[in-house]
Amino acid sequence: MIFPIAATINMPAAIANRKGGKVIVTEAFCSNGHSLMSKVRIDGEPGIHFIYASQGGKKKTDVVISPVLGECMKKILKGAALKQDDIVRILCPTCFTELPVLFDCECGAPIYLFYLDRRLRHSYGQSFCSRIGCTKASRLRFSQDVLDDFINSHGF
Repeated sequence: MIFPIAATINMPAAIANRKGGKVIVTEAFCSNGHSLMSKVRIDGEPGIHFIYASQGGKKKTDVVISPVLGECMKKILKGAALKQDDIVRILCPTCFTELPVLFDCECGAPIYLFYLDRRLRHSYGQSFCSRIGCTKASRLRFSQDVLDDFINSHGF
């Protein structure tokens, strides 16, 4: 079963659910195919687990973010809270591989991508900014929406 998320996006129901008018991610993967889903619940649902690493790699923080599209709640599992405006590298908590970068956010920080299916299709990707405190940080957006914004803002 496929259902529309927005005017131009259709998602298989197996990777995202609708609940009370909200879209909830139910599967998430790094570029090596490891599941990013956590048993820790955020907004009443299993969250998405990442490692936020400082640019120099000396500070690492285990973070679980909300799986609800557009929400920005997160919980720190281990490590210190990061400072406002810090730019972090986003890593898989299993293999510690840095997630792919789509392009830079309008704030100048990388926008990272993770996948909603094991086939690692960009069209079913989710993305978010890596600057702590950016309005697009920890707030999931479908990669298709982010790419549309990029194209529109850069006049392609």
